[in-house]
Amino acid sequence: THEGLSVRYHYGQNDGDYSVPSDRLADSTKLYLRRWSSRRVVGSTIAGLLKQKQLPCTVISVGNIVAGGTGKTPAVIWIAKYLQSEGFQVGVLLRGYKRAGHHSISVVSDGKQILTPVTESGDEAGMIARKLPGVSIVIGSDRYAAGLEVIRLWGHTEGVLILDDGFQRRQLARDLDILTIDSTQPFGTGKLLPAGTLREPKTALRRTDILLLTRTDLAAEPVNFKRFVRGKQVFQTCHQPTRLYQLSTGEECELELLKGQHILAVCGIGNPEAFVGTLRQFEPKAVELLAFPDHHRYASADLKDINARAGEVGVDLIVTTEKDSQKLEAFAAATQFVVLEIELEVKTNLEALKKRLKQVITESRSEM
Repeated sequence: THEGLSVRYHYGQNDGDYSVPSDRLADSTKLYLRRWSSRRVVGSTIAGLLKQKQLPCTVISVGNIVAGGTGKTPAVIWIAKYLQSEGFQVGVLLRGYKRAGHHSISVVSDGKQILTPVTESGDEAGMIARKLPGVSIVIGSDRYAAGLEVIRLWGHTEGVLILDDGFQRRQLARDLDILTIDSTQPFGTGKLLPAGTLREPKTALRRTDILLLTRTDLAAEPVNFKRFVRGKQVFQTCHQPTRLYQLSTGEECELELLKGQHILAVCGIGNPEAFVGTLRQFEPKAVELLAFPDHHRYASADLKDINARAGEVGVDLIVTTEKDSQKLEAFAAATQFVVLEIELEVKTNLEALKKRLKQVITESRSEM
């Protein structure tokens, strides 16, 4: 618990029951590990007989081994922006988690305009589409089919596809595997799903090509990954606040507005404490956290709870994330939300990372 921080987690009626007896969790985790091990063995055997599906362009995967909250989306946006600045045509493939649309493949953006509302695309795809004009965004559980759709939109195969959350999806071949690790909680709860938040054992880090350590500025102490990633490139990054604005009007505010304020932080993200950590860098008077489940869809009842909580503690500002802002826009007239935007900033060996990305593209094109 941080000094001056009051935390309340909010679970809506549609978010499910999160209380499970510990003995059932232990048994479930053992079953999950056995199934994961079996899939790994079977997958390795099949890989020797059947080739992965190969798209006729460069594919860069950005993933994690912890369920939610590692800073994967800002990393995808940073990579896409950098490659765009170097003249590459870029597309992003996502699953479209928590989306309402049921089409097998949906074009969120064709690079010219956004075609699918956030309610149908999911909040991550919607946010990426907003942040990346000129980039084709396609969602679908079949990433190979989604990739072919992006190539159809391009009209050529000279572009670069970024595979969002692709580390566990080995069916699609990739030229580079990038893993994002949250420095404030590198291995989540330290336990495998469903008892914890680890999607794979820690040894899975050895499969990655690049390790992006996120939120290194908020970490209490550095984590040593050497035994997992010997010989791999490791880069330190942080989430740099770049913009503060009123959700209802879009009016820009100075970031210094946060200083000395009593803030209610409202979010439905994977690591809400990290959002609070970012806010605390601006030296607010106090931060009250009202955390909803990741990818939460806000309803009128939630807004009543938010306003009631703000009134109870007498806050000066209600601050939310860019990801949440898309789903709170409908309520912006009744509740004055302020949105804090962040961007990934590479703190170490920036030029080496850029060089590696361009090198992978060059090598993959020479092999096609």
